[in-house]
Amino acid sequence: MQNRNENIFLVSIFLLFCEINYCCADRAATWDACGCSWHDWKSWSSCTATCGGGKQERIRWVRFNDKPGCNGFEDCATNDSGWDNRICNANCENGGTIKTYGSTSAYCRCKTGTKGKCCEQIVTCGSPSTISHGTYTGTSFSYNRKITYHCNSDYNMTNPWRAVRTCSQWGYWTGSLPTCEYAVSCNSNPCKNGGICTNMLGTYRCSCSKGWTGRNCETDIQPPIYDHCPTNKAILVTTMTTNQTWTEPVFTDPHGFGIEISKNYQNSSFEFPWGKFAIQYIATKPSNGMTKECTFWITVTPHQCKPLQAPKHGAIACNGWKEQYARVCKFYCYSGYDLPPGFKPDTVINCGATGKWMPSNPFSECILMNLLPSARDVVTPKFNNCLAEKTSIAETYIRDLKRSQFNALCVDNLDFCNDRNVSITCTKAPVE
Repeated sequence: MQNRNENIFLVSIFLLFCEINYCCADRAATWDACGCSWHDWKSWSSCTATCGGGKQERIRWVRFNDKPGCNGFEDCATNDSGWDNRICNANCENGGTIKTYGSTSAYCRCKTGTKGKCCEQIVTCGSPSTISHGTYTGTSFSYNRKITYHCNSDYNMTNPWRAVRTCSQWGYWTGSLPTCEYAVSCNSNPCKNGGICTNMLGTYRCSCSKGWTGRNCETDIQPPIYDHCPTNKAILVTTMTTNQTWTEPVFTDPHGFGIEISKNYQNSSFEFPWGKFAIQYIATKPSNGMTKECTFWITVTPHQCKPLQAPKHGAIACNGWKEQYARVCKFYCYSGYDLPPGFKPDTVINCGATGKWMPSNPFSECILMNLLPSARDVVTPKFNNCLAEKTSIAETYIRDLKRSQFNALCVDNLDFCNDRNVSITCTKAPVE
């Protein structure tokens, strides 16, 4: 019971101490000695701002006895106890929020799109920039308002994603200006010669018809054309020449320009000898220098003879060049054998145009010399081994050919008339 009373006493002393300190914290130590007392507070001053958190102040005076040691305010109270201040007009416009720092200062936190001390201003972006060949719609230029650009008639927008711009919270328009380009260039019919015009942004494209090119299809690239060109002809003949006739090609120009024709045969027929001949027609178009050529071949060859067999105990040598026009052969015998009686050593066998060998009865076998009735006036060349002596046989053949009536086969073909181009067929050599 005694402890409980002591605790109550201690608490009462503590509360009394706090009350004295609270009520007298702003008083000087000489407050009582100087007989100090407060005057009433003066009225609050005008607010320093009409909105956004201004400040007001007020003051109060102190009374004291006129005696030694009591000379002024500080003998009664602390310096800061004679004045007071507070926040006033703590309001914000356009949805702004008042924020305080300390007990005597405040400011407005503005919503996006507003600004100013009291958030009283709406953000604006000013008049939008104009574009060439276009305009914009939209009359409000404040925050988050939009404008839309449009191109004038006959113009299209090259970058339509730029058509809409928005006023940002920072006071400028978002995005970049669009561009309007002329879109009906085809109205002036720029494509010539049947070209098809396609409008494009700021330009046009011509799709040219066949035979024309250039930006406006103004350049002629059409060569002459022909209705037909004869096919190649291969003729087998039994005579030395043949007359051939053909239908000449007819050249024209689809664009109607003039053409000039050159040809290597003035008439559409000619007496051709054996050989291969090119018949050529060339049409030239002077207006653009382009040409069209028709070339075909006429090949005239005699009928071919059946291959000759080499004689028994001998060989046959023939030309290995120009065989389709001339086939000239000669017989040779092994040593100890000779040409049969009645067959002259300088005889040359040739394939005639009719496809038959002349002379028509060449022999088939070389005869043993000891069986011949008498010695010959002319000794024919002999050889022992056909395969080993082919070069020698070929050289003998070339020499004999040049001495024969068919020497033109060499004279007219010097690059081919040599031992390397001689065709030789051998029969089996006789056994000793």
